[in-house]
Amino acid sequence: MKLAILALEGCMQSAVAGIADILTLANHVMQLRGGKARFSWQTLSLDGKAVRAGGGKLLAVDGAVGRRTACDAIIVPGSLVDHLTAERLQPQYDRAGAWLRRQHASGRLIGAFCSGVLLLANAGLLDGRRATITWWLQSELRRRHPKVDLAGDAVITQSDRLVCAAGPMSWVDLLLRLIELVEGAEVAKVCADYAVIDTAQRTQAIFMPLGYMLGQDPLLMKADMLVRRTGKTPITVRGLAHALGLSERTLNRRFRELTHEPPQAFIMRRRVEHARTLLETTAQPIKAIARATGYEDESSFRKAFRKLTLTSPQAYRAQRSMRAA
Repeated sequence: MKLAILALEGCMQSAVAGIADILTLANHVMQLRGGKARFSWQTLSLDGKAVRAGGGKLLAVDGAVGRRTACDAIIVPGSLVDHLTAERLQPQYDRAGAWLRRQHASGRLIGAFCSGVLLLANAGLLDGRRATITWWLQSELRRRHPKVDLAGDAVITQSDRLVCAAGPMSWVDLLLRLIELVEGAEVAKVCADYAVIDTAQRTQAIFMPLGYMLGQDPLLMKADMLVRRTGKTPITVRGLAHALGLSERTLNRRFRELTHEPPQAFIMRRRVEHARTLLETTAQPIKAIARATGYEDESSFRKAFRKLTLTSPQAYRAQRSMRAA
């Protein structure tokens, strides 16, 4: 696998170095297992000159991008720049986007993480395709690129040789997915195991602060209070609409405008958020937590919890206990 890392001014230096470290480790592992080194990589800038990374230090590169770049996949790191700097750097983003369009048209895999996903979107590569981005940039992506099929909860997405990963450290997930696509699942698993990387499925719902969502509109804050105060009595969409003085149709429209989801999804998220807190801070049995969060039976609670977190309540509690220790 030949990998190219696109280094632009303001890029995250840790990702560039981290990718090289993991690939070096992977090559070492392959040789220990009696095979050959499988991975090579190069860091490229638009003009072949060193770039100033987001932390302010110069980042050396191996060469310049070109029409005949020899690689199987390209990674676009996120950047650490403010809005004024981003406006100044727009010409470089446009040049990079044009190059990436050509590379994708030539059959290469392209991956981006964090704000690097915006660069792919700006280049028009994500229109009509499934993509994800870190939760705090989702509003900007929706506003600027409404044609993108945004998977708000996903940590990583894959569509038509375009792989997107969510947060600033999600380059790890991105790299492993690219390795899997080129070298196969077994090689990707070996790389993850030797680097002690957790490959368990997860969603951004685990990391997304509820206050971020609630602070965007007073209606959401009122709805949240009503859902929390119902206690063991499940609240329905009809009951929530009545309590807010709205028709069900208006409530549905307003929630889709504010959260891009129906009100029933909001109710479920709030219940699961409450359950996560109880799992982290109490020793209550799962059945008791289910009732405390408005679920009449434990089975429905488990199903909803797994849908949002991709794990069971017991596993979630165990993971949090291990982290706390």
